[in-house]
Amino acid sequence: MKLRLLFLFQLSCFLSVASAQEVAPPVPQRLDIHSNVLKEDRVIWVRTPPGYQQSKAVYPVVYQTDAPGHVNEIGSTIDFLVNNNRVPPLIVVGIANTDRNRDLTPTHADIKNPDGTVNAFPTSGGADRFLDFIQTELIPEIEKRYRTAPYRIFAGHSFGGLLAIHALITRPDLFNAYIAVSPSLQWDNGHTLHQAQQFFSTHAELKKTLFFSLANEDTPPNPMGENFEQFRKTLAAGAPKGLIWDSAHYPDEDHGSTVLRAHYAGLRTIFSDWQVPRDENGLPGGGLAGLQQHFQKLSERFGYHIPVPENTMNNLGYQLMGAKKLDEAIAVFKQNAELYPGSANVYDSLGEGLEAAGKFDSATQNFQKAIEMATKNNDGALPEFKRHLERVAAEVKAAASKNANSH
Repeated sequence: MKLRLLFLFQLSCFLSVASAQEVAPPVPQRLDIHSNVLKEDRVIWVRTPPGYQQSKAVYPVVYQTDAPGHVNEIGSTIDFLVNNNRVPPLIVVGIANTDRNRDLTPTHADIKNPDGTVNAFPTSGGADRFLDFIQTELIPEIEKRYRTAPYRIFAGHSFGGLLAIHALITRPDLFNAYIAVSPSLQWDNGHTLHQAQQFFSTHAELKKTLFFSLANEDTPPNPMGENFEQFRKTLAAGAPKGLIWDSAHYPDEDHGSTVLRAHYAGLRTIFSDWQVPRDENGLPGGGLAGLQQHFQKLSERFGYHIPVPENTMNNLGYQLMGAKKLDEAIAVFKQNAELYPGSANVYDSLGEGLEAAGKFDSATQNFQKAIEMATKNNDGALPEFKRHLERVAAEVKAAASKNANSH
């Protein structure tokens, strides 16, 4: 019964947080960049995480091909996973196409169809030049304009998936992780597949993460499916030490519909150890100290300082409140306010902890601060914060009336 009540309390806290969030997702920003490498103007779409403007945090970046089509798709997937504590918030950088065949293919080639006809790709083979643009022009511009963490992910679909694998084996220091959705490894008679097999055989260690997938594109005779299987067998037979990799086959998805599922699975693979371990009561193992230790390990793995996320710390505080550990809950809320002083929500939560402990004056001060900050930031949770202040005012009034009557 006690555990059930705690679960219901946690659920109510989650619903409260979810209802306070903005319904509209962040609107991607358009950047127009002139590339001296490509000798043309390029359109870039950048989607920052919810709350980016109110935060001082740094964020890993997903660079992806075929913008703007996939920017909001992967962005909403990231938002969903963030809300479920599975991945960190991420900046999404989508690169719009000018000549897709040129930019995403590593070699110049045409494709022969099973019936003997040929699909001509006269401009193909510009992938290395395109990667030069990303490395020397795009990434420096993004890192100048935005608060980026030193952790980069590359995601591509079809020819973009081919480019992701090409980037991994030719410029392994450019990105930390890769998502290759239905990679066109059949290109140029499996040129990139053979290059990858040679690369993996000569690299004993490779501290990267790779996820690749296939939809219903393996119906024989189908070179895409055959090369995908060869690539998977190569890694299964002997992947370099330190390479975290996984693959998936989605036979009930087609070449277009598979992207959503693959992005979800790829992000889960990259951040497979992000979720906080919990004990039998649903609390983080080791309490606050365990929480801090968990994110210290993540910091070491991803190569930059990762503080305990605001919502994770907040949830711990409410869980401790549900377990009637009010002093511990207040200590957690106070530390969260120190970590995230720009958030109105942390002061509202601290106010609720103090209110539960009967410290109405301090609770009132924190509710007022939450309202002040929410008003300034146009926070959608402002009406809820006002209700909390009204509630504690009513409690103060009732306590005063009770004391007066007792005398």
